[in-house]
Amino acid sequence: MISTNQLRITGLAFALGLTGTAEATLLGVVQHYPDITLNNGTYLIYDHDGVDSNTGLLKLVSKSATLNEGPDWGNSNKSQFYLGAGDPNPDLMFTIAIDNATGDWSSNSSNGANKLTIGFGNNVTTAAAFSWQGDITNFGWQETPSNEAGTHFDATWKFTSDDQYVNMPANMSQFVNGWLTGFNDGGGIKISNTAGFSTLTNAFNQDWVFGTSANTTSTQTQLSSFLMNMSSISYINSTVQADVFVPVPPAFWLWAGALTSILPSVRRIKNNNSLKSA
Repeated sequence: MISTNQLRITGLAFALGLTGTAEATLLGVVQHYPDITLNNGTYLIYDHDGVDSNTGLLKLVSKSATLNEGPDWGNSNKSQFYLGAGDPNPDLMFTIAIDNATGDWSSNSSNGANKLTIGFGNNVTTAAAFSWQGDITNFGWQETPSNEAGTHFDATWKFTSDDQYVNMPANMSQFVNGWLTGFNDGGGIKISNTAGFSTLTNAFNQDWVFGTSANTTSTQTQLSSFLMNMSSISYINSTVQADVFVPVPPAFWLWAGALTSILPSVRRIKNNNSLKSA
């Protein structure tokens, strides 16, 4: 039987958070659509003094990106690629400034920090392409228990521009220049990193790279333009995935869907009237 004193101690432990359960410092962003998924050759790169002597710079670079319209529209998607003939390097997707003493987000925007910069892929002249630009507004990460530290990160951001969509297929015709920029109440980012910080101590006080085959010469050569001015880098093989999304109200999807269905009828009526007047 548990004594009264044991119950009191247990209650105190819960009150003080001493039970050993995970104490996530994630922001808790919720997945929404439309979404850009970064999961094929994606890398997390951290330069502990990349912004200034007290502020590190977290970069996420990727070899490809996939735009997903989401279930409210039909689940169509389109991918673009950043590696190809004459382009041997992945592209920078976003940067986040981090106080390297605490691991907290820093609003310091020096050296290109706190920017979302998902640009066009290769072969824009014939392939579908999309571009999202924005500002990072906060950041969180999974800190405890120790075997989960560094396995999950999230962030919030706001659109500054989605002014360019090129060669979008008919089943994704709702993506037209600037159509999402008005939804500026805030988007989210979720990042997973399978290896985590288990081999690192005081992770935000050192330089590191996580990603597939990060510890190989060929990968380090592909990433070399992002590693300048970094030293004593830890290269850790891991699977990194990120989702960048913006919440669009369901009512807008319904309105946009109705508009798309009406347009072919309008065209037919116009054509018929032209024939009658001929």
